Amino acid sequence: MNIEQKRHDGLPVLYDSEKIVKRTSWRNSEILVAEIDGYGDENLPEYFRTSHYAILFITQGTLCAKINLLDIELKAPVAVYIFNDHVLRYNNSTPDLKVRLLSFSPVIAEKLMLSLPYDKLHYAYIRPATQIDAPNMQTLMLYLDLVEELMRKETPNRQTTILHLIRSLVSFLYGFFTDNLASQKPLSRAEELTGRFLSLVDQCCHEHHDIKWYADELHLTPTYVANVVKQVTGSTAGDCISEILIRKAKSLLRTSTLSVQEISDRLGFQNQSHFGTFFRRSVGVSPKAFRTGGE
Repeated sequence: MNIEQKRHDGLPVLYDSEKIVKRTSWRNSEILVAEIDGYGDENLPEYFRTSHYAILFITQGTLCAKINLLDIELKAPVAVYIFNDHVLRYNNSTPDLKVRLLSFSPVIAEKLMLSLPYDKLHYAYIRPATQIDAPNMQTLMLYLDLVEELMRKETPNRQTTILHLIRSLVSFLYGFFTDNLASQKPLSRAEELTGRFLSLVDQCCHEHHDIKWYADELHLTPTYVANVVKQVTGSTAGDCISEILIRKAKSLLRTSTLSVQEISDRLGFQNQSHFGTFFRRSVGVSPKAFRTGGE
């Protein structure tokens, strides 16, 4: 399998080129609409990292994956939200899997002026999937078809029209997200706090490795945060920070051309030696050996 890699600010966007049966991109993949039939290959990186925002529409079959620390099982028809800079892991899928993908760059996201209220953002982090009934999934697919058609044509005010269509699609989908909030059991205080903690770690672990910093940001004591995170995830807060760092490190080692020193710097380690010790203790091999396949 050949994996096409397109880098934006040093972060790869990976496409399984044998499985994508149709792909339409615009402006160097600032916006991408794709169809995927089936998924999975032993040559696909264990972890990969997104540089775009994305919505996966599972229209047929089941996909099992992990987004950062969260294992999710997605049974069609369902949509799942993926935030930029998340680390993903493909686990398995049914042979009949069919997926439509919409992704857009942070620049496009700013132009769309899309945002979730603070509490709902953390809910989406803990429960990123939203079930959608078949008729409304068809409507969402019509939106994607229109976006694709416009991306292929040179028409007046094309960018404005495409952005309006994507904004309308996301707004339509947001209705299902809020309905999902109302129909599901609300997040417990412990789940909400854990979502806030994991979201902060995901955004800031390249600068902060110490639980105290996150506890201070949450206006709580380190002991309280540690106890709650352990209760929800089964892992210590320190282990959660380490796991997210390791996943980001694995992703960059396998899917970027950054040197080990550059990866060490990017992830906020004091020096390459410290990074190497941390990585070897967690993975069992050096970063260089991992990059060359010596797991």
